[in-house]
Amino acid sequence: METWFTILGWTLSIVAAGGNGSIIFLVYSKRRLLTKTNAFIISLAVADLGVGASVFPSQFFSVFYGDNWSSRLLIYRIRWLFGYASATSLCCLVLDRYVAIVTPLKYLNFMSRGRVIKMIFVSWAIPVGFVITSLLYFLPAPVRKNIATIFVMFWEIFSCCFLIFCFSSMILVVYKHDRSSATLAKQLRFNHRDLTVRSQDRSAITMMAIVIVVFLVCYGMYLRCSLVLLLDLDCSDEVYKIPMLVLNSAINPWVYALFKRDIKKEMIKKLICRKTCREKLQNQ
Repeated sequence: METWFTILGWTLSIVAAGGNGSIIFLVYSKRRLLTKTNAFIISLAVADLGVGASVFPSQFFSVFYGDNWSSRLLIYRIRWLFGYASATSLCCLVLDRYVAIVTPLKYLNFMSRGRVIKMIFVSWAIPVGFVITSLLYFLPAPVRKNIATIFVMFWEIFSCCFLIFCFSSMILVVYKHDRSSATLAKQLRFNHRDLTVRSQDRSAITMMAIVIVVFLVCYGMYLRCSLVLLLDLDCSDEVYKIPMLVLNSAINPWVYALFKRDIKKEMIKKLICRKTCREKLQNQ
């Protein structure tokens, strides 16, 4: 394992684990942050925390203590579990924002507390079920390979198409809303309420845009490598695939902190509080 790869891998892993751990702690420590949307963010943050804490470290220690077939199987299953959990959790988060922006009047009825819990459960049940299926050694090898092929072809490709569709629909709705708001503003000259809603929509779109684009770029190499492995070929770009997978998990918490208004507000409060406490201690 090359030095640059080791340094990059550990750096991204620490940033991913620390950033997502901070988001999880912040949301759970503030009751006002325990909203439906933030429940999906917590699910995604837990998956990204798992990616940062396990994907590269397991690869590193496998090489350090001796690379063998059993250790590779363990590494792949850990990667599948948290990698797919990150993808499914992101799909649930995007679906939540999609319903809120495209059909806002139906959002409260559709996104009930029970449905949120079910969605989060399914988002983790899918990767767990796939990993458990891969452990069923009593099944013939061709059967297990067919199951893996179906899962990869359906879920990995479906998740990417689903994210692109939802994001495109949200952009279209916000664009139409902006046009109607601009027309109304010309007639009424000023309308506070419309400007506020448009700002909220744009904030959600900005956050989703960054998260989805980063995911698609990083996940694209992951998808390519999965398809190559299914064809019984060697994935020669694995040295780049792992940092890209961890990079996606490392960027997400920074996006929440910068573009999710309630989380950003609480983080600023904490930073101001720490600065004030330090000044008081220095003055004493």
